[in-house]
Amino acid sequence: MNPSVDFHLRPAAPDFSDLPWHVSLCDWEGKTARLAQVAVGLSRHPVIFVNYDGQLYSLKELAPGAARWEHDALLKMEDLRLPSVTPIGYVEIHEQNYQASVLITRYLEGSLPYLTLFMSSALDRYRDHLLDAMAWLLVQLHLSGIFWGDCSLSNTLFKRDAGMLQAYLVDAETTEISKPRLAPTLRYQDLEIMEVNVSGD
Repeated sequence: MNPSVDFHLRPAAPDFSDLPWHVSLCDWEGKTARLAQVAVGLSRHPVIFVNYDGQLYSLKELAPGAARWEHDALLKMEDLRLPSVTPIGYVEIHEQNYQASVLITRYLEGSLPYLTLFMSSALDRYRDHLLDAMAWLLVQLHLSGIFWGDCSLSNTLFKRDAGMLQAYLVDAETTEISKPRLAPTLRYQDLEIMEVNVSGD
């Protein structure tokens, strides 16, 4: 194990120690055979996917300490049984020339980024349900006392369900959990953010 890399993983997860943690995720191409190609949406952070025995995991590179914050927020959502990606752990990297943290989540099988829904004519009929799915996701978060803070199509994955769509939160960087009740001002703020971001997407 590399002493400059700290792993914080849930039980039964792969140990991920064979990955090239000494460099940014942007430079992993050619340095590991575990990379997997997956359709992704837009992201302001480097995101890659790795394969361990047929199970895919998403890795997102963040500033030092930020992965723990997002990991803990996703854990709370998992406890509340909200539709979000499953947190597997996080990694803190303290190399001399590279300081970062990496969030690890389980790949959501069968999910689609919104760009795929617009690029494939075979998925035309699902587009009409896109905003309904996002609105229902936001309602579930708010009823659970969670302020998203960055509701957008890019931060959401969709799964087909009996001709409809189910929306899943994939980015919890800006969430605030204020159980048991979310203040009306935060609800309105989330709705304004959603309107601006979805229009932009």
